[in-house]
Amino acid sequence: MMLRLRNISSFALRGARSVPRRTIPITFNSKLNNFSTSITYSGGQATEGQGGFYGSGGSRASLTPTSEHRPEMLALAVDVQRVTSVMDEVERLEGILDREHAESDGVTGRSIEIKSSIKKLMTSHEFMESLNKLEVKGEPVWGLSTAERELIIMAREKVNEC
Repeated sequence: MMLRLRNISSFALRGARSVPRRTIPITFNSKLNNFSTSITYSGGQATEGQGGFYGSGGSRASLTPTSEHRPEMLALAVDVQRVTSVMDEVERLEGILDREHAESDGVTGRSIEIKSSIKKLMTSHEFMESLNKLEVKGEPVWGLSTAERELIIMAREKVNEC
């Protein structure tokens, strides 16, 4: 025996013109004396988190998410550019410092000035903020190229030396 149910819209209840949306077939099994649809129930109590209708989550659903959204895990181009420009400047200053050491024996006023400029660049608030954004738990964040990852690692080592 086959019954057909019609979905009645709220407009039809108020007397407005309604269009039947679709019919859902429900079959009656006289041997089991119950109704059956194409949705399968897996058993158990759905309120206890065990079982439920397939496709509804059921026991596979977790009350606490296993992964959380972490926007800090992705690199921002502004931070990469800031770290790159500072590291380029530090490299230039280190080249000048090496030439200064080669030309003169010992420590000079100019070499002290260059070293302090390098330290000032490496410990500036903007640079440290960008470097901290580009690292999570001591490792470079996602979205960086290999060269950028190496730059971030080298920048952290230089900061630790200062």
